[in-house]
Amino acid sequence: MCQIRKNGQFETWQLPNGAYSRVFICRDHSTKEKAVGPKTVFIVIPGNPGVLEYYEPFAESVFNNAHRIHPTLNLDVIALQHVGHSRPDFAASDKSKPSIINSWNTFFNPSTEPRPLSLDQQIHHKLIMFDHIRSLYPKDTRFILTGHSIGCFMTLSVLRQRPNVDNLVKVILLFPTIKEIANTPNGKVIQWVATWGVRHTIAFIGMTGAALETTVENLLHHQPGFHALTLGDWEMKQVLELDEETVERNHDKLVLYYGPKDKWADESHFKDMKNRFPDIQAILCTDNVQHDFVIHSSEQMARKVVQWI
Repeated sequence: MCQIRKNGQFETWQLPNGAYSRVFICRDHSTKEKAVGPKTVFIVIPGNPGVLEYYEPFAESVFNNAHRIHPTLNLDVIALQHVGHSRPDFAASDKSKPSIINSWNTFFNPSTEPRPLSLDQQIHHKLIMFDHIRSLYPKDTRFILTGHSIGCFMTLSVLRQRPNVDNLVKVILLFPTIKEIANTPNGKVIQWVATWGVRHTIAFIGMTGAALETTVENLLHHQPGFHALTLGDWEMKQVLELDEETVERNHDKLVLYYGPKDKWADESHFKDMKNRFPDIQAILCTDNVQHDFVIHSSEQMARKVVQWI
């Protein structure tokens, strides 16, 4: 196992639409960077909850492993958030600026009361982030999109709405919830939890897990937990049929990684994908990496991902 070097930092960006968003970004600031080739930017779209702090170890691990194994990639790693899923989203950085959640509510619904973003609005946020990130780099930059869980559905939505990005060279979907998730074991549970009556109560309880500090700091507070559960409710309603057209158009770029006993997308999802697209690079995990790898197995998953880029 490689030693993790801390290269990343949290940043809050103001975007062209006037709204704000947090990212966790790893850059190489050494002088050696000037001697290597064009940039490669690895963008992570999270699962639900999209708490940015959960993805910090994974982003760091991808960055460190890539620079050790493929130093000529000249890699930056940028992890995105889901708006409203972290406690910092609800506090303005200073009195002259709105909070992150208020800036997006103003953008989407200026005449209504503040509310959690829908799945379509979170996807719109990812499109704006993707376009903005592309504008920050030279034209010869290579981009890699990586989604986790519902982030894979969002990633396919970005591909569908940005079909002509020639320098998008790889798309990695980790434990992809991209079809019929309401019928999965976890989907049936979430349909109950995410109902309006239960949702307000559960939002106070939040989650438990190995990343206890992050969970307590973010999801045990009512607002982020409520926003995450609201997104889960939208997912059950909207993640239905597989977007075969987008998969077909991008099948040569795609890598899909499934867990055989994943309660969101198990081996049957893997087999269905291989049946529909025999030549696609779909992989069934044999190392017992779990759906919530960002909690337990960031380094192990990062090592796999780096081999695919």
